[in-house]
Amino acid sequence: MAGILIQCVVVLYKQRPEQAQSLSSLLEICRHDPSIASKIGVLVQDNSPESQLPASETVPVSVEYHHEPTNPGLAAAYNRALQVAKDRQAEWLLLLDQDTTLDRCFLLELLATVESETSGLACALVPKLVKGNLVLSPSVVGKLSYRPLPASFTGFSAHPLVAFNSASCLKILPLESLGGFPREYCLDYLDHIVFHRLQAAGGRVYVLDSRLEHNLALKNMESEVSIERYSDILAAEWRFVRDTGAIGGPLAHRLRLLKRAATLAIKLSNKDYASRTLHAAVK
Repeated sequence: MAGILIQCVVVLYKQRPEQAQSLSSLLEICRHDPSIASKIGVLVQDNSPESQLPASETVPVSVEYHHEPTNPGLAAAYNRALQVAKDRQAEWLLLLDQDTTLDRCFLLELLATVESETSGLACALVPKLVKGNLVLSPSVVGKLSYRPLPASFTGFSAHPLVAFNSASCLKILPLESLGGFPREYCLDYLDHIVFHRLQAAGGRVYVLDSRLEHNLALKNMESEVSIERYSDILAAEWRFVRDTGAIGGPLAHRLRLLKRAATLAIKLSNKDYASRTLHAAVK
């Protein structure tokens, strides 16, 4: 598949390929538009304990499938895709998780931007991920906190941005210069550290006009995020703050955690989330 413009990677966990919103919507668009399909390569890494691809089924010839039952995390899957992109001479890597629904307009805008002069100035191209009218990603990185990006904004921001992994399209060369995706951030805060390092090295993030629906688990914490999973998120969050000194450094982060603990204690019936947050703030 030499000559593609964008190598895409979809990471699955305990979800069949056809159940993954990102993969199913991508393949449906490609089936109906060969001009898009010819420019995109697809790698699916299944990190589930058991393969989610039944033995009787096969993936389309345009899709490469790998099963990794040890669940090495996102960074390992993304680094595999980075190598595949280099082998296929693609210049861009599109990251997708399970819960983002793609549309044809986004892919057309993404491909047009990749082929435009804008791509020469950017280290990343990102859409606006939304839940209803709420813009979830990207966010502006302030001195002490993150703040929402205006829904109407398109172009290069004057301030650093952080975007979710999903639907972010990253340029291969700047990623390679950073050594790829850091394995110490195997899952949580991988997006934060990669966007921080890309921009610290002089890269610029371009925000596309496209808006994509995205399901954010942390908005439904008690039903979608276990206590153990939340503890891992807290640990990764601290690692990021200590490694980068971003958003005010450790002192500001402790204050944010104290505020979050109070909010969770009020809003959630399971008080373990608040107590874990409080422990993270004072440890």
